[in-house]
Amino acid sequence: MLRIAALALAAVSASAAPSVRADPADDAARSYRIDTTGTTTELRAGGTGTFVVAIVPAEKIHVHPDAPLRIVLDARGLELSKRTLGHKDAVDPKADGPRFEVPFVAPAPGAHEISAKLQFFVCSDQWCVKQARDVKVAVTAK
Repeated sequence: MLRIAALALAAVSASAAPSVRADPADDAARSYRIDTTGTTTELRAGGTGTFVVAIVPAEKIHVHPDAPLRIVLDARGLELSKRTLGHKDAVDPKADGPRFEVPFVAPAPGAHEISAKLQFFVCSDQWCVKQARDVKVAVTAK
């Protein structure tokens, strides 16, 4: 009888425990990284450089090719060839992780900065979640 009571108590305790479910937003935020490797960070005044930004997804993750993707660029002291980017501006628009390359000119010497505000949807087979990230890169013109 004691054994039956113990089993019943264990069953009630197990069913009362809250179920832990993975949060798609947490999974999405950890499923990619923003990479600016390849950006020109030093150049001569009057010279041309390239701002590079890539969304690098983990395995089995992708940036949704049809959902909105918008990158707004701002640069203090630099002249950007383009300030707003979308899917069509990617080096390879069909890639799971798009990479963008934007030429810029440093008209005067000094410390400058390029900032990018990214909005895009990152997806797996189970979820698709909108992401918003800000990135800044320092650029020095001599």
